[in-house]
Order: sequence, then C-alpha cells, then structure tokens
Amino acid sequence: MTPTRSLDPPVRDVPPPVLVEALLLRHDPTEGFAYRRLITALDGRARPDDAARGLALPAEDDERHLVHSTSWRATDEGQIVLTYLIHPDPAPDLPGTPLPDPGAIARSPKAGHPSPPDLKPHHVAAHAVRHLAFLARTDPAVAAHLASSDDTTRAALDQLAGITAGQLHGV
Repeated sequence: MTPTRSLDPPVRDVPPPVLVEALLLRHDPTEGFAYRRLITALDGRARPDDAARGLALPAEDDERHLVHSTSWRATDEGQIVLTYLIHPDPAPDLPGTPLPDPGAIARSPKAGHPSPPDLKPHHVAAHAVRHLAFLARTDPAVAAHLASSDDTTRAALDQLAGITAGQLHGV
C-alpha cells in the first residue's frame, strides 16, 4: 500500500523567511535625525516595494514620499530583512527614535565575515541616512525630492560624507 500525501503544506513553527523593514526618517534642526521603524513579514505574493509602501504611506498613489531600498541583512533566526528608507515620515507627530550619530558605521573585524557582530537598529538607520546623502548627490530624482521637501533634511545630509561603503577608508 502506498502512503498518501497531504496536499496541504506542512505546518511549521518558524519565522517568516523575508521581512520588510521601513525606516521613516525625519529631521529637526535642533534635535537632528530621528526615525520610526516598522516591520512586516513579506507575503509570498507581495513585492517588497509594495510592502514597504503599505507599512507607512496612506495611499498607493502617494508620490510625496521617497521610498528607497537601502540594505538587506540576515538575522540569527535565518530571516532576510529588506530595509527601506521612507522620507519624510508621514506621521512626524508619532514618537521617533533619535539618531544622534548618523555617521556611526558598524563594521566586521574579519574580512571573510562581512556581517558586523553587534548590529543594532541605529546602525541600520545610520547606514540608510548615509545612503540617502549619497543619493542626494548622485540621483536626480532623489535630489529633486529633497529640494521640494519642507524640512531641513537636505542641509543635514550635505554635512555627511555621502559616499559608498567602498570609499569609507579614512572616514
């Protein structure tokens, strides 16, 4: 007798394999950068860009906000986290996490092991801000977005190195 196979997928008690993280950025001239962090599991049919937009933006056709993928990383639980920066924060009155040092860089001490051993959310947010500073200088669409925004983000970004990770030697 041949064993029967279930057509239902096996139930596993494991975390979802892909997460989408949205860092909603704001800048205040006296307080500096701050961010809110929202995260969701990626549905197997969803696109990561759409998931990031869905976390933070009130409408699908909202074109007032920059949405940009800034990085990815693996978790200790075997998940992949795709990080997006959203600017400006669509709800700036909600509490945010201060980012006192957007120049903070998390590095691995071993060339053959690229993931920093003690990576924290503020490192990821700092990387996203530096990525935005780079794009402000190299991407016309991002530069136009920042020029049209009502906040002081562009001036603060001009104070950052705004270079790619491979050019960080000596920074």
